[in-house]
Amino acid sequence: MIKEKYINHLNETAITIVNSRVECIGVKNITKTGLRVYKNGYIGIASALGKYDNEKLENKAIDSLDDKIKYTCEISRDKTRIIDKRNNIIDDKEFINETELLFSELRECQPNFSFSNKIKMIEITTTLSNDSNLYLQHSDKALEVELYFKEKSSKNVIDGEIKYFGRNYDRRLLVYEINMILNAYKNNIKLENKETYPVIFLNSNNIILEKFITDLHGRNFAAGVSLFSDKQGQKMFNEEFTLYQSNNPEDVTNRTFFDAEGVVNKDYKFTLIENGVIKAPYTDKRLAEEYNLPKTGSAMSDYSEIPHTKYNSNLMLEESNKTVKELLGGNIGVLVLMSEGGDFTSDGNFSTPVQLSMLFDGEKLIGRLPQIQLSSNIFDMFGNSFRGVGKDIFPFSKDKLIVMDMKVSEL
Repeated sequence: MIKEKYINHLNETAITIVNSRVECIGVKNITKTGLRVYKNGYIGIASALGKYDNEKLENKAIDSLDDKIKYTCEISRDKTRIIDKRNNIIDDKEFINETELLFSELRECQPNFSFSNKIKMIEITTTLSNDSNLYLQHSDKALEVELYFKEKSSKNVIDGEIKYFGRNYDRRLLVYEINMILNAYKNNIKLENKETYPVIFLNSNNIILEKFITDLHGRNFAAGVSLFSDKQGQKMFNEEFTLYQSNNPEDVTNRTFFDAEGVVNKDYKFTLIENGVIKAPYTDKRLAEEYNLPKTGSAMSDYSEIPHTKYNSNLMLEESNKTVKELLGGNIGVLVLMSEGGDFTSDGNFSTPVQLSMLFDGEKLIGRLPQIQLSSNIFDMFGNSFRGVGKDIFPFSKDKLIVMDMKVSEL
């Protein structure tokens, strides 16, 4: 019998903002432990929140083997790796004071707008270890800014949002980016009378990747219900389009470099679509074994769950060697800043309303557009209409920008 522990520790401070002022502070310090046991092709599991009795937890996990949950995959073993990406983003004692200073400055430079929601400091440590010489540990710390802004004269509940998730903080750059967006927001402009525009999405906006998230899931792919089920090995998209799953600490924050089964990919990533060619769906060990698919290290689980393939939102596009201005090629683009309610149909048609967008020349935000509707098809969006991912980024949020041609109309 092999015993394996999966331990998640979270330390979080959350500051709630109401009307551009600190309203309250919440603190979490939580440790979750999952104990897995493997014996004779079966897996058992027990879990604990906070402190626990190790012997009782082991007995509970062993008893759960009677549930006869099959697990015939090779257990990860003989590997030790520790990565610690934590740094002192803002001194914990200064976090609240710094937030007060930030909003004092915003109240002064943007008096006609109010801000709400939360700013969090989130620190995680995840450890996966077993008695087959496996010890993997990932520690990380991130600042999460998720602010809604509202023009005080507006009848809307919110008018837009400012988001950031990363390991660095610079008040000067954050204020600069907020001013850049809000100053352009004040300039109302109309769309020209043409059907198609270059449309620019932030890479943090997963809406355009939702079809890949659902249809590259290994079970959907193997069961024949995916749009891509019969297209493995075929070139279906633009030569410049490469989609990969990343657990690379240089790409992602507060996500472990290993999956929930202890798989560590080469360079911490796995390419699913390469230069337009569909290479593989994403899988955990059991899916890969059941359907004879590549093992992509995509298992996820809560501390109380058996590892399985969840819908993977950790997909990234390979950036080009061009700036957004170069990708626009002298055109003016539509930059999407807030879009809720969009979806793909089963055959890949895509449509979404956009609550906030701006005209963008690749360097400067020109002004705010009325609410618009975008539409296309996935094979166009990432095929002939795909221009690429710019190598430049927003000043604070570090968002990369994805450019493609789409139909645009006012709502």
